[in-house]
Amino acid sequence: MTTVSPKKGHDPARVNEISEKLMENPELASLISELSASADDASELVKGLLQASINAGLQAEMDAHLGYSHSDRKTKAQVETAQESNHRNGSYTKTVNSGYGALEVTMPRDRADTFAPKMVPKGSRRLTELDDMIISLYAGGMVTGFGF
Repeated sequence: MTTVSPKKGHDPARVNEISEKLMENPELASLISELSASADDASELVKGLLQASINAGLQAEMDAHLGYSHSDRKTKAQVETAQESNHRNGSYTKTVNSGYGALEVTMPRDRADTFAPKMVPKGSRRLTELDDMIISLYAGGMVTGFGF
């Protein structure tokens, strides 16, 4: 059994609030449950959650950078008429190291090459702050209902 204690300086009430909001989403709760059933131990579960969170966060950063979501054609047309157009230009896979091992991260890119992600900055090969955030969510009880 793996135990993780919360990092000093984190607000336990805020961690609990975030974990409750995450678990309110039935699709997300189902995915977490499925991932926990296939993971050999708690660290594999956290590694999978970390990788999924980073990929979703990078897509959200790209949405904010471009001013529209991937499937929002109407807003895309409005943004393009108001400013110089910039589009998504696919993605590439990048391996970054974390406290849970190597993670395969899908890095989105834009045609103007102006996208500079904050979650996984260009050139970085090691994650530290995201590890701490996921550990505090885990320690706050996000996955306690799954038999760990």
